[in-house]
Amino acid sequence: MKIFRRLIVNIVICWVLLYVFNYYWLWIKISFSNPEIEKSIIKLVGTFLVLGFIFWIFNSPIKWILKTLSCPVNFMTLWLASIVINVLVFYMFAFVVNNYLDWEVMVKLWEIWQTLILSVIMGISISILTKIL
Repeated sequence: MKIFRRLIVNIVICWVLLYVFNYYWLWIKISFSNPEIEKSIIKLVGTFLVLGFIFWIFNSPIKWILKTLSCPVNFMTLWLASIVINVLVFYMFAFVVNNYLDWEVMVKLWEIWQTLILSVIMGISISILTKIL
């Protein structure tokens, strides 16, 4: 039961952070081709919940696998490769949402330095919020 609770908390945290960074910080832009999604709060919340789940998939299991495989490189570069993995996770998330999901949703990331700062802030926020909750 504890694992299920932790999973739900992580997905909700990813959902809230994606929503906040999309509408208030503008370093990630999630746009909808159907204006009905933004008008209906239920559709908007549902869409961001699914995006939060997809981002959680990239941020937790896939990122863990990438960090495990790149452990020797991380050690040699004093964990600077970890920052590259964080940015890579964001670009993989945007690529999958834009190209493989048949939604009316597009994820646009701005410049690489903004994505780098966004990934660091997102990682710190997720770590702090999961420890609190």
